[in-house]
Amino acid sequence: MDANELDVNRTLREQLEFHWNHQLRARLEGLTDDEYFWSPVTDAWSVRPRGGSTAPVQLGAGDFTMDYASPQPDPAAFTTIAWRLGHVIVGVLAARNAAHFGAPAASYETWEYAGSAATALDQLQTQLDVWLAGVRSLGAAGLRTPVGAKEPFPEMPMADLVLHIHREVFHHLSEVCLLRDLHLHTKPGTSMEQLMTAKTTHIDPEELHRNPAFTQGVITPAGAGTLHVGGQLGTDSTGNLLDGIEAQTMQAMRNVLAVLATAGTGPEHVAKLNIYLADGVDAQVGYAASRSVWGNHRTAITVVSTAGHARPGALVEIDAVAIIPE
Repeated sequence: MDANELDVNRTLREQLEFHWNHQLRARLEGLTDDEYFWSPVTDAWSVRPRGGSTAPVQLGAGDFTMDYASPQPDPAAFTTIAWRLGHVIVGVLAARNAAHFGAPAASYETWEYAGSAATALDQLQTQLDVWLAGVRSLGAAGLRTPVGAKEPFPEMPMADLVLHIHREVFHHLSEVCLLRDLHLHTKPGTSMEQLMTAKTTHIDPEELHRNPAFTQGVITPAGAGTLHVGGQLGTDSTGNLLDGIEAQTMQAMRNVLAVLATAGTGPEHVAKLNIYLADGVDAQVGYAASRSVWGNHRTAITVVSTAGHARPGALVEIDAVAIIPE
């Protein structure tokens, strides 16, 4: 190549590489789960534990799903950092890596969405690396090649697609950075560390046994709204009661999560859980089933054995008290 000839492929790669290495990566470093799932509005689309969403469509193949609707609402739904990262990882990068660079097939419907900020950032880095390696492999000639039928405009050259993908990455990750700033400054004078712990404070006195799953008490921050979740049975969306303690407990927990999500809060903001089990039920089976849905969120809990519930056949009922973050 002549020294004066422009290396378009390198220029396109460096457009993304420089921005990622010198601006975006540092701005995303240390992203917390609280920021990842946080929303300043009550009806945001997010990534949620499977069964915990009330969105018309829940996309994904793993333990977490991404909220969606078709047709999309007008105005468009507000989306959390978790949702925006999911969009960039899957729709912007992974699907294109699969379509053009031989990566494994990827789609919104089949993706295993990240249940933590750290996992999402790992997925993002992986897909960026695959994308940049793929762009490099195109050379100069490949950038002139039409993108083909896998894209909406098949005659468009690959160079145009590369520019489009880079614009999408800059656009959405800038939104993520702005949401981090908003999270930090929601309470003026509050440090990031304080914000991270502001949702609840656990009380575990030294003279009491420390349970690795649950806490002995919870203090909620002043000024936060309070949500009281009514008793939830193991019934599906049609009102049918599921069979057995394991299925009922998992469904009851999903129903609690759905109420929390609708109110703009989540399990990390729950101060108290009450679980009422029918006499004769194996509490250990119920506990394991509840944890499989609830995850590793420690909170104060009371488990009560009762003679029965108002609905015949109901083996478990769960209610909760949660704060609604400002």
